[in-house]
Amino acid sequence: PEEPMNAVTALRPFLPPALLQGTAWERLRGCVQDLPAEPVQYCGFEFRLGVDEPAADLFVAAFHKELSGQHFIQQGESAPATSPAGALSRHLQALADTDSELSEVVEITGLEYDIAEIPPDERPPPGVFFKLRHGLHSDMPAAQRELALTALARAVGWNDGADVRGAVDRALAALPPTAGVTFIGALPGRSLHAVRLIVAGVQHGEVAATLTRLGWRGDAAAAAGLIEELRAVLPTFRLALDVAAAGLGPQLGFELFAKSRSDQLDSWLTTTHIHWRPVMAALVERGWCLPAKAAGLLDWCSLERLYDDKGMAVLQKGINHVKVTLVGGAAGDEMSLASVKAYAGVLYARPE
Repeated sequence: PEEPMNAVTALRPFLPPALLQGTAWERLRGCVQDLPAEPVQYCGFEFRLGVDEPAADLFVAAFHKELSGQHFIQQGESAPATSPAGALSRHLQALADTDSELSEVVEITGLEYDIAEIPPDERPPPGVFFKLRHGLHSDMPAAQRELALTALARAVGWNDGADVRGAVDRALAALPPTAGVTFIGALPGRSLHAVRLIVAGVQHGEVAATLTRLGWRGDAAAAAGLIEELRAVLPTFRLALDVAAAGLGPQLGFELFAKSRSDQLDSWLTTTHIHWRPVMAALVERGWCLPAKAAGLLDWCSLERLYDDKGMAVLQKGINHVKVTLVGGAAGDEMSLASVKAYAGVLYARPE
């Protein structure tokens, strides 16, 4: 029998089996089966590259003035006020208020559904991420920083986040003058109570010193050397930092891009398999990516033309970036590879 159609099911024919199928597919579909079609017309997958299981997490945007935002608002209104769904609903309602100061700070709210690495019987609340209109940096007015961080904490049901703000301020002060935070996020389903900072503008030659100032518990020089080794095929990067009340968490992410600019949300719309073929080859050579997954990702990079009774639609799929996550040891001179993922985007649209 045919499976019930929902927003994600419509994408299944275009998902390479090496990247997502079987039990992992059923889990992903079950987690987001109540989503309306609109959020999945512009969404992203997180594919794990170094493991056999074809599994993925999902990222969708909740545009507060459109159908996607209304879905989450209505969903939260029928949920307990103290629940993550209730907290998200109140956040999106605040953004929809044209007189809200928050709308001058937060440009886009995104939701990240952890699926691939969680037990089958669990369904944690999604992580919440903000794309900030003017970034986050140490020399901006403290009130603006506080507004963004307080809104993030409240969007996931963490009160006002006052316990973490001091640590975030210290992390911002440790960044080079050219660097700034473009996204902030919180992942309430994970054990570490922290704010995720996505930092752009750190140069390759500044990595080791920056990690040392931040207090990362790993080999800063080795981390810097690793990113330098990948520079020929992945020339640009952003740092992904988890900042808790006690300081920087042990995990350190490098979001690596195949083109020279990393400050764009939609790099996957401007790159093709031509840009990503040498990247996949380098990752396979290092043993960080299975050959079948590299082939699946290159197949993923494509533009499909679809036809129905309403005419033609376009489905564009591409890779935005590769994320290498390292874990620092307690001794401060250790480092291990936690994961390598590809972040891939989907855009479904009808030409005007």
